[in-house]
Amino acid sequence: MSNRSEKAQVWIGVRAAPDAGGDARGEPRILLFRVIGKRGGGWHPVTGGVDPGESFAEGAKRELCEETGFRPEQGEWIDLRFSHRFQGRFGPAEEHAFGFILPVESSPALDPGEHEAFEWVSIEEAERRIGFEAQRGALRRFSCYLLPR
Repeated sequence: MSNRSEKAQVWIGVRAAPDAGGDARGEPRILLFRVIGKRGGGWHPVTGGVDPGESFAEGAKRELCEETGFRPEQGEWIDLRFSHRFQGRFGPAEEHAFGFILPVESSPALDPGEHEAFEWVSIEEAERRIGFEAQRGALRRFSCYLLPR
């Protein structure tokens, strides 16, 4: 058994489409959450720990439900095949990233113990707000799924 904690992050977005979803300019949008100060603050995707016995995907889907009220069957679930290792607050950690594409921008149900605000933003604005390079890498990978094919 590893002494490394396992974490998951979930990027939520809507695809680019001039007349269906996205903003008035037809750009893809990313849903970011402002974490409360006592939990570190800043803007982030959904993140959380993977419980013992869960796979990274199971943990990510559970965190999606707990932190937003969204259910995986409401959108398109994507394993971004992106992971990184880092030194967390409680020691070594490994985090895997997933994407979740909603058909239209929707308001999440915020947990006030974790988040104080949410905002739908452009990919470029999301990159500016994210403080961790590994999260930016996952965001770049996810953004490929949101652009016109």
